[in-house]
Amino acid sequence: MLRAGILGGGQLGRMLIQAAIDLDLKVYVLDSAPDSPCAGIAHRFVVGSVREADTVERFAGDVDLLTLELEEVSVEGLRRASAKGIQVAPAPDLVALLQDKGLQRQAYAKAGFPSPPFQLWEPGEPIQLEFPLIQKTRRGGYDGRGVQRVPSPDALWPVPSLLEAEVPIAKEISVIVARSRRGEIRAFPPVESVFHPKAHVVEYLRIPADLPPEAAQTAQALALDLAAHLEVVGLLAVELFYTTDGRFFLNESAPRPHNTGHVTVKACWTSQFEQHWRALLGLPLGDTRVHTPAGLVNLLGPEGQHGRVSFPTLPELLALPGTSVHLYGKRRSSPYRKLGHVLVLVEDPAELPDRIAAVRQRLQIEVQPE
Repeated sequence: MLRAGILGGGQLGRMLIQAAIDLDLKVYVLDSAPDSPCAGIAHRFVVGSVREADTVERFAGDVDLLTLELEEVSVEGLRRASAKGIQVAPAPDLVALLQDKGLQRQAYAKAGFPSPPFQLWEPGEPIQLEFPLIQKTRRGGYDGRGVQRVPSPDALWPVPSLLEAEVPIAKEISVIVARSRRGEIRAFPPVESVFHPKAHVVEYLRIPADLPPEAAQTAQALALDLAAHLEVVGLLAVELFYTTDGRFFLNESAPRPHNTGHVTVKACWTSQFEQHWRALLGLPLGDTRVHTPAGLVNLLGPEGQHGRVSFPTLPELLALPGTSVHLYGKRRSSPYRKLGHVLVLVEDPAELPDRIAAVRQRLQIEVQPE
């Protein structure tokens, strides 16, 4: 039985384990939180920091294949593992590039991929863009953290940043691409996301995206070109801005499964998680077509609340036609933390807005302070 290691024990790792079981993989997980979502289901769960090179190197010594479910890991640890002959995917150099939003955007622009006007900025340097603009911390931001709209210079965070001109965004689109060790490459249909206006985290999404057919093809082609350019092995989640005048700009990308790809579990013939393992193992990639249109509503921790979480309206949600619920095994909530998701399947894509609205209307999350 092949031993596969995952750096990170969150919900993405949990879903990777669920897909790995079908392929008879033995999955080891490294995470610093002993109560992480993977803790109860991994074949072996190791408590330790994914950011410490020595810890990653030791962990990798017990597996045949090493992958990740978050980017903020020790690149040096990945390099040491690779030097010992362990299969590491994504490649350490790619992880190093994508950990830094500034270097990532710079590399994409240099390669000719379309992006909004931007500036790599250090505190104290002059600003070359007009206000208001978007500020993103170069490292560490996820789930909306480290991103803000800046109306004036005095509102800038004093940290190394990627500054980005505002563009007229009509929709935010993501495309999940898989590329195998053999070089086979396939893209899932575009997903359309709607973000929380304050927290910058996805509230709900749909597949297929509500795009003209030629725009959907353009989005897929752009993501496929980027994955091929980066020579990624495994998944690449490509986030795009679709503007009011019909253009696409690259936002950022992640070399791993992605929240916007959860709909593929029941909407597509092959899920993003199974596809990731197929790509890493050099197996033929699966069919990425949508067989049933779907929407997804994220279960987000209520603003300003910390404590133990419960879902009192779960029976109401499950009573809705075509609805299923996936809870991530997180016992405690914090503001806007992803606790699970509700998936809605429909026969007609035109039904998605109403069905998503029905879920959001009935959704209730209770938090008990500790």
